Amino acid sequence: MRVRFLSLLAFLLVSFHPASGQAPVKDMPPLTLGVLLFPGFELLDAYGPLELWGNLKPQVRIVTIAVTAGPVASAQGPETVATHGLQDAPALDLLLVPGGFGAFKALKDEPLLAWLRGRSRNARVTMSVCNGASILAAAGLLDGRPATTNKAYWKAATRPGPKVKWVPQARWVDDGDIVTSSGVSAGIDMTLHVISRLYTRRLAEKMADQIEHEWHRDPAWDPFAAKHGLVPASP
Repeated sequence: MRVRFLSLLAFLLVSFHPASGQAPVKDMPPLTLGVLLFPGFELLDAYGPLELWGNLKPQVRIVTIAVTAGPVASAQGPETVATHGLQDAPALDLLLVPGGFGAFKALKDEPLLAWLRGRSRNARVTMSVCNGASILAAAGLLDGRPATTNKAYWKAATRPGPKVKWVPQARWVDDGDIVTSSGVSAGIDMTLHVISRLYTRRLAEKMADQIEHEWHRDPAWDPFAAKHGLVPASP
């Protein structure tokens, strides 16, 4: 089964014919994606997007980063090994910041925020999932910019960003070099969007099919905003 999957992926990477103006994946320079981990990060916030980015290897190299290298416990319990600390992390083309209950402590870690400001400035795209946007906001990276976050914990998640143009109804918000998504599973839809932007929409659609995911392509699709009272419910 694994051999069959890898064969299919190889076919997509080498034979895909994209729309005009977009380079085939095989012609794109390899990108390095760094995932910022902290104690209490949400598993699916990180691993939902990583399922997709990992299927783009060797075009995308993934590194895991924490304040110090070593195992980092998720909010759900399982640990992920951070291969790099803040001081020895490589240059990053893409940066992913997950959320989770641990984000509320992480957003008060000034050395981490300073590192994030520097790395985001040099990254091609910085992405957040759920209240990972709270960390970006605390770092000042979202000041004056549109962004979204988890709808169930909206007040707490938006509190660190009084200067942010928070969008209460959005599956994700693409503001060029920073893309933020709503809660947890929304990170998968956001990732497919970013892949479609960097590579091609057709490739993103095929990757969604591979993981049997129904991709919500409309960034304004957000039934949870009404469910949690952020916008009026539809009649």
